Amino acid sequence: MSTTVSPSSLGRLGPMIGKGGQAQVYLAPAVGFPDVPSVVYKKYRPGHSPPGGLDQLVARRLRLDPATRARLDSLTAWPLRVVADDAGVHGVLVRLIPDSFFQDRVLPGGDAVRSLRELQFLLIDPARASRLGMPAPTTAQRALVCRDFAAAVHLLHKLDIVIGDINPTNAVFRLDQRPTAMLVDCDAVRVRGSAAVVAQLDMPDWEAPERLPSQATDLYKLGLVVLRCLAPGAGGSVSRDLSRAADVLDREGRGLLAAALGRDAAARPSAQTWGRYFDRVLAGVSAPVPGSTTSAWRRGPGGTWIEVAR
Repeated sequence: MSTTVSPSSLGRLGPMIGKGGQAQVYLAPAVGFPDVPSVVYKKYRPGHSPPGGLDQLVARRLRLDPATRARLDSLTAWPLRVVADDAGVHGVLVRLIPDSFFQDRVLPGGDAVRSLRELQFLLIDPARASRLGMPAPTTAQRALVCRDFAAAVHLLHKLDIVIGDINPTNAVFRLDQRPTAMLVDCDAVRVRGSAAVVAQLDMPDWEAPERLPSQATDLYKLGLVVLRCLAPGAGGSVSRDLSRAADVLDREGRGLLAAALGRDAAARPSAQTWGRYFDRVLAGVSAPVPGSTTSAWRRGPGGTWIEVAR
């Protein structure tokens, strides 16, 4: 199966729904795949086309068995096809992020906006998040987001991927279904042992002790996600102070966090270890379903999360 499509095959593009320093994002209503019906076109700006390797990421997904591919698609906005012709790479097709990861909110000045519910809104003071029109999740909901963020990291590490640029703007979360997280901007990841498709940068205050991105630096940044998500508040979005989580994590969790943020890269707990930890912690805890006074999410038989009456 080809990893590449031509720009002419995209048909008439829809409106631009996002833009950044490297690319503009357009709806692509004429494009669809059996397993991903809603697709967007991330069109690189002139001079920002990747040097190569994007097809490796597409091919890695296409080689997966259907169950693993569906799991990858649920946890990430993974590159589906490279858009290229004889002139070079123009962009990439990715999954449209579901509506449940967006928030309708009113800014302090009164303007109504619809924006992605980025992870950064979990790291700031909940009172400030509320002023910005974002929800203030419970600790259990935050733990569920951390659990699925760790699941995404674990899956990519199993696929021999280095994420590199883990930061609070390249992951989004939802609360109106079972709380979960989703990684975006996945064209910036790389297959371990190869060069990154696009620059793997470090956002200020998210640097790991080691300069070269690796799965070990991913695990350090996963520790930062856990700390900052579970212990928000003044300065929380940039803190590396382990004591902030002392009242949230139990002894085992505090030990995992100390190892994750330590300088011994080999001692950092794997993403799978974090996922299993949160599974145990959440086994007896209900996470309220937003807007409901009668139901919650609880760990059910076989390890699945189910909505139950309270």
